[in-house]
Amino acid sequence: MSIVIPVVHSGQVRLGVPLVLLVLLLAGCAAPAEPSPPNPPAPIDAVAVKDNQFVDRAGKVLRLRGFNVSGAEYSCLEGAGFFDTPDGRAPDDRQIAAMRAWGRADAVRIPLNEQCWLGLPAAPADFAGQKYRDEVRAFVRRLNAYGFVAVLDLHRSSPGDGKPAQQEQMPDRDHSPQFWRSVATEFRTGAVLFDLFNEPFPYAETDTDRAWACWRDGCTLTSVNTGTPYAAAGLGELVAAVRGTGSTTVLLAGGVHWAESMTRWLKYRPDDPAGQLAASVHAYSFNEYCGTAECFDRDLEPILERVPVLAGEVGPTLKGEGAAFDDDCPARTAKKGGWARDTLDWFDEHGVSWTAWAWNPWGDCWSLTRDWGGEPTPVWGKELRRRLAAA
Repeated sequence: MSIVIPVVHSGQVRLGVPLVLLVLLLAGCAAPAEPSPPNPPAPIDAVAVKDNQFVDRAGKVLRLRGFNVSGAEYSCLEGAGFFDTPDGRAPDDRQIAAMRAWGRADAVRIPLNEQCWLGLPAAPADFAGQKYRDEVRAFVRRLNAYGFVAVLDLHRSSPGDGKPAQQEQMPDRDHSPQFWRSVATEFRTGAVLFDLFNEPFPYAETDTDRAWACWRDGCTLTSVNTGTPYAAAGLGELVAAVRGTGSTTVLLAGGVHWAESMTRWLKYRPDDPAGQLAASVHAYSFNEYCGTAECFDRDLEPILERVPVLAGEVGPTLKGEGAAFDDDCPARTAKKGGWARDTLDWFDEHGVSWTAWAWNPWGDCWSLTRDWGGEPTPVWGKELRRRLAAA
């Protein structure tokens, strides 16, 4: 708003000359030039584990917060593109700048598809193999240039010639070690973390030694995608696959029962010769086993004393409960505050990093945005943007 002052002219008093303009005229100065654009975001080129913290190349502690950008785990398989974006390509600079505008956001998790990355027969050739890898690599480079750490997640997989339309209980020995060897070779530099497997749920058991032993060492399971038995790779095999390339990239290992149960993580955690293993947990309001502060106090605090923890997926507070929301969750289902507020408060107070689900403008309860320009959704989006702005 301009401030105006009275000006005497021909014996009359009238209003109308802005104060700033009057001062400039009196000083005999020209109008000031347009303000210079803000400094570009500081790029990031490395991330590591030091004790129980994530740190950058200089050893500065990183508290990672941000979002998932979903799409690369399914769009390629559907023949719709590499990502679920308007043009099917990886998000561009304009779209990443919109993410950067959300305050303290500095991490983006990218779910990937095993078959599309490796160019296996189940994936359409137009969106698989080197073409797919090039899109992912370009996205990671742009994210790092804007100061974002990229979290690469093995989200969809399938043994044999199966089409990975659904999440498997565990990675497969047929392709998953090969996938991680390839990813580790592709990303020898850069600020990246490797999330070894999205949501392990061996035997769909909440907390048993059998499930945790399979989680670490592998076992025989029935494929969700093919309906036939397959040899599941343990997370220890995936650690070995990455380290066999010489990579020392930070690795994330999510717990059992869709990455929500963390009770025996310390007991069964795979050996990592590089000492760069961190824990991952997923938090949704419909979690069956662990979704309260009491459970976090019991199960996460002992892990946090030893290694960093990233909550790779965090969802909104929902009006009602039940995993059915995973398939159908209209926007009206999300509500303010409540579980999501309390959970993110606990994470922030205890040093847990997190990436919320999801930046995509799907128009449902999971969407943080209305469009790729970053306009927040009325409930989940605004709640998260306020939190990031205040961080």
